Amino acid sequence: MPASRRNGRDTSGDDTGGGDAVEFLILGSGMAGLGAGVAARRHGRDSLILEAGDEPGGLCRSVEVLGCEFDYGPKIVIEQDAENCKDLLGFLEDNHEAYPMAESAYLSEYGLVGFPLQRHLVDLPEAERDRIIADLEAQRATPRRVESYADWLVNGYGRYFCEKVLFPYEEKKWQIPLADMDYQWALSRPVRVDMDEVYAGARTKLPPNRTYYYPREGSISTLTRRLVEHSGPIEVGREVTEVDPVGKYVVAGGRRYHYEHLISSIPLDRMVRITAGMEDAADPRGLLDWLGIRVFNLVFDGDRDLDGTAIYFPEREFVFRRVSVVGNLCPALDRPGRTPISVEISLDPSGGAPPADEQLDRVLRDLRKVPQFAALGDLLGHRVLEIEHAYPMQRNHMRAHVDDLHARFARFGIRACGRGGRFDYCNSDVAFEQGKRAVHDALAQARAHAQAPDPAPAFDPATPSARNQ
Repeated sequence: MPASRRNGRDTSGDDTGGGDAVEFLILGSGMAGLGAGVAARRHGRDSLILEAGDEPGGLCRSVEVLGCEFDYGPKIVIEQDAENCKDLLGFLEDNHEAYPMAESAYLSEYGLVGFPLQRHLVDLPEAERDRIIADLEAQRATPRRVESYADWLVNGYGRYFCEKVLFPYEEKKWQIPLADMDYQWALSRPVRVDMDEVYAGARTKLPPNRTYYYPREGSISTLTRRLVEHSGPIEVGREVTEVDPVGKYVVAGGRRYHYEHLISSIPLDRMVRITAGMEDAADPRGLLDWLGIRVFNLVFDGDRDLDGTAIYFPEREFVFRRVSVVGNLCPALDRPGRTPISVEISLDPSGGAPPADEQLDRVLRDLRKVPQFAALGDLLGHRVLEIEHAYPMQRNHMRAHVDDLHARFARFGIRACGRGGRFDYCNSDVAFEQGKRAVHDALAQARAHAQAPDPAPAFDPATPSARNQ
């Protein structure tokens, strides 16, 4: 275990066991945990964040390879339509830039096409797009009953297009049958295409309809560092091993921390396992599992003029599902004389992934099947990241189970936030907002409780006043 530090100061020798309770104890220092810390400080409240790792940030961190920076979670951005976008950008002050969301998909038969492809059918031959639209219209005229993500996709975009593009991609991403997946999560995701856009995009090239922000200088860690400055004390190297909601304390790093309000952004399945009183809330059906990813951050020799920002690969002949041309996606990460590329692969939840070095050879072979990547220079260096808790699996019946767990935690006064705590496939900006909202809700509930009149004493027939009535 790394030495425990509080905002950079070694705290491994501090004696806090049995001390005064912190008003807001926050578990996890990803975007949700930092959002909670920021909100507590804005309200003038005492807070402490406990982080199991050796630095804060969660997926909003960066690593360096030969002077090239790569974000820990590929394609971490701040989207313009997020309600708290202005708040996040305020931490960057004037060090941010707006970019159009212009992503691509790669199909061997056609090359790079617009993503999502259903919004850019004009990139396909006329006969192909006519077939897609005719099949889509027929499907919408006689929709199937929606019981899974697969049903939802077919009703929305037709069976032909699903079998050609959407099913292969989504199965490559999620690594489980789409018939086993819920669809509700997709209703709130940013990438949505309505029928008017499908028809318009089949006739003409549509411009990007979304914008994202990124630091003008630095990586996503630039934002994280600014958030850390405003989120109160953080102790790293503090993995939580026990939560006692009755005694109102947690044990982390072998030490006890008392609290008044507890906010958790750590993975919900882990929170259930370590919380006293939740022993009967086990997950026998395996509804709370995670999709892990392996990210290859590659640095190639030379300046290469490449097309695309984030490029999606639905075809099964490619082992990866997404390749990010880092310098195009985030110009601040461009480096002279170097071409940084980030490659993302979903890991089979049943295990059996090949060794990273062996898989790197396959990644390089598959990259060079794409004409523009075949011209890349020599690979100068690389770093492989294994992200165990990348995406909460959106299985059928999972959401009702999660809602029940949250209701039980709420009875203990424990609030969950973020992708881990809510078991919600949300972006970082949404996770930040959830962390802030958890603090606001806790304070509102405390105020309401303080203002409520004292309950009348219970009637006891043994008291003298009762006997004399």
